[in-house]
Amino acid sequence: MPLTIDVWFDYICPFSVMARKIITETVGNEDVHVRWRPYELHPEGIPATGKKDYPDGVWENSVLPMGERFGIAFRADPPSPLPHTGRALRGFDFAQRHGAGLAYNDRLFEAHLGEHRDIGDPAVLAALVGEIGLDAEAFDAQLASAADLDRYRQEQREAAAVHRIHTVPTVTVGPWRTEGVPDAGRLARALDFLSSRAASQARSATRARPATPHARAA
Repeated sequence: MPLTIDVWFDYICPFSVMARKIITETVGNEDVHVRWRPYELHPEGIPATGKKDYPDGVWENSVLPMGERFGIAFRADPPSPLPHTGRALRGFDFAQRHGAGLAYNDRLFEAHLGEHRDIGDPAVLAALVGEIGLDAEAFDAQLASAADLDRYRQEQREAAAVHRIHTVPTVTVGPWRTEGVPDAGRLARALDFLSSRAASQARSATRARPATPHARAA
């Protein structure tokens, strides 16, 4: 049975992009499933932080140098103002259902971080969805659904109450957990350990399983 890496992310978070690169390169061809899970950092609106929407100094002193170290080129200036991402994050479910979850994520991260487009604007979102070959009308119809909004709110409550998510990226593999951009070495060691443990448990279960009796010949 393959391991599952759960990754909680938000489109306004450049560190989520770095986490994706580290995870993709670390997993390689291993039998590991990566499950991307939206988590809205500011559902009540972006808090005032002074002159910039990102905390002072974080873009220059953290985002840009880390991005350079990981081979990711971010613009010198951070996006401003930051959008509400609830609608964009809800749209990930639609894209995922249509086999385009990763393409959707790539396009929205690039639109926000690279092009400084307002991904909180429904018209912008519809255009981006069309760019990756999805049906923008069907996309808007799902997001207009009360059932879809209830689904999203339940997922957000579960993330906070059950999984104790309060920041992104947060990465978990079974009992292993890290908040922020994961260290590639630590992640690789965790995957190796958990894979070995799962294989050992499977072998033990096989040995403990009683043999199926043969049917008596007539």
